[in-house]
Amino acid sequence: MPKRIIVKMGDLAVSDQEGDILTSVLGSCVGVILFDRGSSLTGMAHIMLPEKGKGMSEGHRKAKYAAPGVLALVREMVEKGARRQDLFAKLCGGARLFGENSLQNIGERNIAMTRAALRKLNIPIQAERVGGETGRNVSVEVGTGRVVIRVAGGQTEVI
Repeated sequence: MPKRIIVKMGDLAVSDQEGDILTSVLGSCVGVILFDRGSSLTGMAHIMLPEKGKGMSEGHRKAKYAAPGVLALVREMVEKGARRQDLFAKLCGGARLFGENSLQNIGERNIAMTRAALRKLNIPIQAERVGGETGRNVSVEVGTGRVVIRVAGGQTEVI
């Protein structure tokens, strides 16, 4: 029976059950969705922050920071049978929600650090919808690779 799996801030989820929906609501956070070309295995990480700052707690969330979050998602995908060389990504989120200088433009920095982490692991980005000034609701259907993005105000796009 297909499930709806909500990926909360700083968390990640992986499924190989066709029909499952991985979903998250993103503002300045970045959603990293990984697919395995050889199977229906699909994963999503909800990256909160670009990197750990001085005095910041590591916490219990696997995907709180960009580089360790991407690595944790890759590890979980591989543990469940994905071949690392068959992984590719889709990205969304990273909006600038609160004006020009809010939190040193956390959304833009989240995008940059997430892209860098994927590049370092040689994981290509197949599509992305990042930046802008509105939040997004993202859902990915396991098995089809169909990513549906709804922006605030109701516009829907499939990547």
